[in-house]
Amino acid sequence: MKMNFVKTGINGEGIGYDHRRPVFCPGVLAGETAEIRITESNPSYARAECVRILEPSVHRIPSACPYSSTCGGCPFLCTGHDFMIEQKLSLLKEALYKYGNVKESFIRGMHEAPLDTRYRSACKLPVRMVDGKLVTGMYAAGTNRFIPVEDCLVHTEEIETLRRSILAVLNKYSIPAFDAKKDSGLRYLVLRSIQSHAQCAFITGKHTSFPKECLEELMNIPATESIVQSLNSDRRSRSIFGSACRTLAGTDHIMIEIEGIRLRLNAESFFQLNTAQAAALYRTAVAKVQNCEALAELYCGVGAMSLMAKDRAAYICGIENVPAAIRNARYNAEINGVTNAEFLCADAAEGYRKMSAVHRFDTVLADPPRSGMDEAMLEALEEYPADRLIYISCNPVTLAKNIRTLKKTYELRTVIPFDLFPQTPHVESITVMTRRGVKGL
Repeated sequence: MKMNFVKTGINGEGIGYDHRRPVFCPGVLAGETAEIRITESNPSYARAECVRILEPSVHRIPSACPYSSTCGGCPFLCTGHDFMIEQKLSLLKEALYKYGNVKESFIRGMHEAPLDTRYRSACKLPVRMVDGKLVTGMYAAGTNRFIPVEDCLVHTEEIETLRRSILAVLNKYSIPAFDAKKDSGLRYLVLRSIQSHAQCAFITGKHTSFPKECLEELMNIPATESIVQSLNSDRRSRSIFGSACRTLAGTDHIMIEIEGIRLRLNAESFFQLNTAQAAALYRTAVAKVQNCEALAELYCGVGAMSLMAKDRAAYICGIENVPAAIRNARYNAEINGVTNAEFLCADAAEGYRKMSAVHRFDTVLADPPRSGMDEAMLEALEEYPADRLIYISCNPVTLAKNIRTLKKTYELRTVIPFDLFPQTPHVESITVMTRRGVKGL
């Protein structure tokens, strides 16, 4: 079947139309004509695979990645930079209007990343045995098909050097890949390397051990400071980590610095993958916090933005449901000499309700997961409204749906897009809203 593709989907795929029915096809750009094969047909939509490009886009360039056609994780590696930014903005604008009735005039220009490749400072990679050797790779987009990857262009050189060095040592000591029947072996390799501080987490079956000599060689890899292990045998779980991490060698954390704030990071603690762009994102979000009496940071992670905002509020409360992250946040406040911030380990909505009974929060700073704020959180923000809401989002669709609900209590001021993940369709943004009826904000 021959089809013209007119727009880009949220996963970076091309979208064409068959008698008004959208057809989603990876590997095709907006503005291209392709021969396709339908792989899934439904009354309201269809999915297809590209047989060949018949009329390529003027924006198509040769991809520098040999895995582009099989991995599918970076659909814009075959385009120029300007086209990529244009498509990301288009995806954000369309989602905000479709699901949140947000007009384009509220959306600013993109804050572009300083690097289009070699920006990702962390990775979580599945592991397999291939030709008798332990290798890491990716799952092809939308499948559980494993693709060995020798070098990922969006990983920093630090991460790639660390990954290759660790695999060499593991293969030397014949560490096996995960075997579900034996409940043994390595499932995932989780790495983080920031500012020459490297951390490695092994996600394994229950009956997996590492020889002392193996751990000693791993610790001799330059910059390596932390090696931990988490047990996770549940093949149905969507979580990478299972049990709490056990330290195998070195410390249980690494220390980094962002915007003058020292931060301790455990392997389980979330931190943005594009460190340079994360600093710009956090700096912009914190700048939107006006001087106030009380600030709540929801989904606060290790407390980076709370600590950066230490001079903007008399009292700060960070709320996060990951115990390791809260332990880090409390430690980070102590080592940075921040005395006006406290951190609560709780569900975001439950914690906000609890603390709002004691403090009236002038400002809420929130950075929820891709699923956005749940109903309980939206209801809590309606029951205990702040004068100012600063919402960091990594998913335009869930952001738009949340805005639609929040509009009952808050008025939209602006949406500021950030490109934290070049070559992918993902867009981060900072949305500023103010409570209805409050002037001067």
